[in-house]
Amino acid sequence: MPDEKQPEVEQSIDVTLAPSDDIIPNRVYSNYVQVTQTPHDYSLRFCDATPIYDIEKVAENDGIFPIPVVAEIVIPLEVMPSLIKTLQAQYEKRTKISKGEQSAKKATQD
Repeated sequence: MPDEKQPEVEQSIDVTLAPSDDIIPNRVYSNYVQVTQTPHDYSLRFCDATPIYDIEKVAENDGIFPIPVVAEIVIPLEVMPSLIKTLQAQYEKRTKISKGEQSAKKATQD
């Protein structure tokens, strides 16, 4: 009787994603982001908008000032709600801290 292969059983494992500073080679600065979407995903183009020193050159270019795209990240549609929720929570957390710092500063000035 030939050896019968046992059907493969899918195994699941819990995985925790842990961002590591040891892996990321560098950090990128962005002060401008352009968001576009398709029916399947969102695209975030992060740019570094430097100060405009040559207004005449920009005027000659019909007011267009090219800025470098430093990173483009495409996010699946299904991931976007949790990203928005996480960003909102972090923003609110920072806002509370800022308000607390302002209140403490005002109290010491009075």
